[in-house]
Amino acid sequence: MPKYKVIFESKETILGVVPQANDWVEYACVLKVKNGGKRPVSLDMQFIPPHPFSVNMPMEHLIQEDSISSLYGKVIKFLERYGVEFRG
Repeated sequence: MPKYKVIFESKETILGVVPQANDWVEYACVLKVKNGGKRPVSLDMQFIPPHPFSVNMPMEHLIQEDSISSLYGKVIKFLERYGVEFRG
């Protein structure tokens, strides 16, 4: 199995808010784009405490997709699963 090279890597911050409690959620992320494979775009998310009062967010989460736009669509769906609105 070939090993693909990382052609782009950046640090990202994902922010969201829980509307009912007005609590903020923050994830420190590493976005990587590889030069091949089924899902060459990945986002490794690490939660930054404190946890919101009303929901217990996962400490880490990995999303892999075939494009950056579809990856951020999955980020929005992931946050919505916990009642969090994406803010950037």
